[in-house]
Amino acid sequence: MKKITIIGNGGAGKSSLAKALGKQLKLPVYHLDQIIWLPNWEAISESEFCSKHQSLIAGDSWIIEGLGYDSSIESRFLASNTIIYIDFSIVTHMLWAIKRSIKSFYTMPNGWAKDCQTVTKLPYIMRIIWHVHKYTRPYILSILKKYEKTKVIHYIRSPKELNGFYKKIETVSN
Repeated sequence: MKKITIIGNGGAGKSSLAKALGKQLKLPVYHLDQIIWLPNWEAISESEFCSKHQSLIAGDSWIIEGLGYDSSIESRFLASNTIIYIDFSIVTHMLWAIKRSIKSFYTMPNGWAKDCQTVTKLPYIMRIIWHVHKYTRPYILSILKKYEKTKVIHYIRSPKELNGFYKKIETVSN
């Protein structure tokens, strides 16, 4: 595992998993939210994002977590040798996003973009989670089918499975 994509809807724990895996495997971790968002929730253009994304996936080893623009997903999958797709229920994604927003009063969430307060944008984040669930999720699943025979793909469908994945990570190190 030298090129790992962690993808899923908002509030899935992608950033925390990337941080843990990066520490365990000694791989650099890139959070797409830190690339796409400028302070105060100003997004960079899709072309600028794709240029930066292309530079990341050209690297020898990495963990890239997040969604970014839909146009970048397949090229990231193609460059990856391992894909981790966190696909909880929409309710779980929303509840975890709310929990993260409340925690952001006290501490900045893992992988979050600088100067982007989560609480002030919670309604916006909920709309993004709904949009991703309805439109981007089917797109991701269709792309994953293309790579099932050539890539290592981990589907994580519940918080219990995510906890089990963390235990596997710990086992690898011991």
